[in-house]
Amino acid sequence: MLPLSCFFYALAMSTSTVIVGLNGALQKRFILGKGSSLVPGDVHRAIDVQFGVGGKGQDVSISLSCLNYPDTKIAQFVGSGSEGEMVLDLLKSRLGESAATTLTTRTKSPMRTCTTIVATDMATELVEPSGAVTDTERNEFVENLKTSLNDVSALCFMGSMPPGLPDDMYAIICKTLSSPNTLCLIDSVIGLEALLSVLTNRQGLLKINASELCKLVAVKKSSSEAGGIKLSELEEAVKKFIENFPNAKQALAGLALTDGKHPSHLVSFDEQGYEIFQIDTPMLDSTSTLYPVGAGDSVAAGTLACWKTVHYEDNSLGKDFVKEISERIAKSVHGSKQTRMLEASFAFGLACGSASCLCEDNSVFRVDDVLGLFRSIPSSRLVSKLPVPN
Repeated sequence: MLPLSCFFYALAMSTSTVIVGLNGALQKRFILGKGSSLVPGDVHRAIDVQFGVGGKGQDVSISLSCLNYPDTKIAQFVGSGSEGEMVLDLLKSRLGESAATTLTTRTKSPMRTCTTIVATDMATELVEPSGAVTDTERNEFVENLKTSLNDVSALCFMGSMPPGLPDDMYAIICKTLSSPNTLCLIDSVIGLEALLSVLTNRQGLLKINASELCKLVAVKKSSSEAGGIKLSELEEAVKKFIENFPNAKQALAGLALTDGKHPSHLVSFDEQGYEIFQIDTPMLDSTSTLYPVGAGDSVAAGTLACWKTVHYEDNSLGKDFVKEISERIAKSVHGSKQTRMLEASFAFGLACGSASCLCEDNSVFRVDDVLGLFRSIPSSRLVSKLPVPN
């Protein structure tokens, strides 16, 4: 619930959720036959070729549309050529005209294409470089933000940026659109220090994978990126993150750390220190073809949607989801109300991410799958408490 001192200010806020996805793409999928494997050097013959929308921010917007989440807009650059036209048409069809175009700036650079090769046992992705954004296009984008919206209720910063944009572009967008009460989910390490300096009310949540956190703070993992992180490695990475990013203490409510098929971890921040909770990832049928590309973006979408719903105590997710989420928060034995809300929100996000692996299209899922998977996630476990660094 919002503090009473913020209540009247919150009434004046826009209800919009803005997804910042500056590096979109046309997504091309080569689907291989049943029982196929990816073997380097072999010829792989597709039985089907499909087109969709790529890019982390675009994936989040599509996931939110699967939840019928209201009043969302995507802030993006869309390149030229037939690829750009196809991406915009696909987004209009999925999100609606206003959500897809209000905060969109077209560029002269061609739209990139990313290609996913999907086999029965795994998938791999080929990512083209992005074309550069000109100074004129960047200024047009920022001016459009200023005139279209302000004081939005939630922001989501996703992934990399195309060439031509300054490292502090996310900070510029945050200053333009946010208030001290705007929730900000961050799934990027680009310009992170500048972005954290803008957030002052612990209204941010950094959602990245555990390997990415280790790379960010130069903590060596004992296993490969596909292997799960050890608790000692995670504790060291969290400590170094706070040391390397001192603004995080006033900017972030916590860290939401995915780890592939291994358990995820929520790091909750408060004045006393930092608590680390382990959340089991929902199990999926390994004999079925899974489509993991974009699953992490569905995690971000579900986490933000749930967090905004419980923070503002609204029913944007629908009564069935709100009932299940409220019951999980009520049954939790963990710390503050903020921690319980973050735990439920991240668990909901993990259910969305797992559900998206069951559908061919990137970051698309069925709500019944999400509901069932969310119910299957057991209560998280407190695995570590860290004191406030000096």
